[in-house]
Amino acid sequence: MTESAETISSQWGWWVAVVFVLQILFFWAGSKDVQKTDSSSPLGLMTIEGSNVLDRLALEDPVALSQPNKHGFSGVWLKPIPIEHKLTRWTPPDIPLPKESNLVENIIGQVLEQGPLQKMRSFVKPAPKLTRVKVPFLGMENLSRLELEGDLKTLVFDKPVTLRSGWEASTLLRASRVQVMVDLEGKILNGALIQSSGHDPADQKAVEIALRDIFFQKSTNGVVAGNLVFYWHTNPLSITNIIERPR
Repeated sequence: MTESAETISSQWGWWVAVVFVLQILFFWAGSKDVQKTDSSSPLGLMTIEGSNVLDRLALEDPVALSQPNKHGFSGVWLKPIPIEHKLTRWTPPDIPLPKESNLVENIIGQVLEQGPLQKMRSFVKPAPKLTRVKVPFLGMENLSRLELEGDLKTLVFDKPVTLRSGWEASTLLRASRVQVMVDLEGKILNGALIQSSGHDPADQKAVEIALRDIFFQKSTNGVVAGNLVFYWHTNPLSITNIIERPR
């Protein structure tokens, strides 16, 4: 005959209650033993004698491990140990020398050991050839002259130009250079002195001749620009001081 479900559930309930009561008794008995051991241990006192009072107090300091203290972890760097420096002598590493790479030197050495060849001849520098140079006679110009520069060389004078010679000056006169522009009819439109001879009367005379006395033949090249160069002749008897060579 089988038991009903209500009878089985009531039995399980009693068993659960019994186990619960047993657990309470077990934990109560353990806590009572701990209380007995704590109450039975007497409070010990440590007597401090001698000159190590401060060292003992430092050991009992609760912040010995949290702040710098020579008895804690920071004692290593608070009391550093001096390190003795030892000099070391540097020695170069052993590097093998490279092999000989100058092949030309080896070949020359072999040839010199064998001795000079019979056909070998030393270079002999030939003697220089002398040539005669004809130097023209260096004489002073006796007359003043006029030369053309630039595009004016393509033009032809309509009539000859007479220049004054034998200027009285204390030194040789340089060339007076006048820049001009010539139209299709061969007339000079304008002129300007761009280089002085060092003598004002000669420069004024050069500008005057360029603007009044010089005429060219007609040309189809349009307006032409260039320079009129007046090389003046100086009276050699009036020269008293030559400081530079005339250009």
